[in-house]
Amino acid sequence: MGTLFTVTFIVELIFGIGFIGVPGFLLGNFGVASTPDLIFMARLFGSALLAFSTLLWYARGSKSTDLQKATVRSLFLYYIISTIFIVLGQLAGLFNIMGWSMVVMHAGFLIWYGTFAFNK
Repeated sequence: MGTLFTVTFIVELIFGIGFIGVPGFLLGNFGVASTPDLIFMARLFGSALLAFSTLLWYARGSKSTDLQKATVRSLFLYYIISTIFIVLGQLAGLFNIMGWSMVVMHAGFLIWYGTFAFNK
């Protein structure tokens, strides 16, 4: 699980900083037009990604199996829901071709977290 947590930590940290620091640039790469409302929501989302990153940082180095299981199950739920919404958004034409990279990334994490989510 250490590798999973480390990879996720890096990805979510990069996106969290991007959504907080340069949300218009990041959204523009996916073909999403920036509005003040969307910039606000992107920054709010970025703060959640930074919270995920903090959790992953601690879970990565923790000896607590309870913390690791809770982290895996929480992020598994996040990736189930986010993958569904990103696929629906992509199919609705909300994103440009780069949107498929989000689909692949989230589906990949969903599968990876799923392999650990309910193992004894």
